[in-house]
Amino acid sequence: MDENRNKEDSHELDRIRMQKVKALLEAQKRKQQQEERKSSIQDKIDYLLRVVLSPEAHAYFNKLKQAEPWVYQKIYNELISPDVIRNMDYLLAIISRQGGVPRRIPVDVIMYLERQVKGIKGTIKVKRGDEVLDLGSYLTKNK
Repeated sequence: MDENRNKEDSHELDRIRMQKVKALLEAQKRKQQQEERKSSIQDKIDYLLRVVLSPEAHAYFNKLKQAEPWVYQKIYNELISPDVIRNMDYLLAIISRQGGVPRRIPVDVIMYLERQVKGIKGTIKVKRGDEVLDLGSYLTKNK
């Protein structure tokens, strides 16, 4: 009787082990599929950026990614909105059908977005003799 009980317990333990192994394998498979989807979406976004940005703008954007990741991320969020991600396949189909985009985003736009993110405002400089002043100082000094 003890021997039957041991066999039942052993069988039950084997069944539980198999269930756990199966659950672990399924979780690993789901994780791998999720990683592949992320990779696929990221590849599509990279392709879209290469097509839409001019070569100079794309190079400048990648330099920002290395030098100032937080600035890169803010500009990236501005360029790649949730609507773009939702309609990614549609956009790529249009691009491939038309053979590209009619006008690419120039490097000036990326620089403008960078300045906005950093909070840099434009200044007007006035040179008077050897002295260089910003416009506000120049106007107040002359009054």
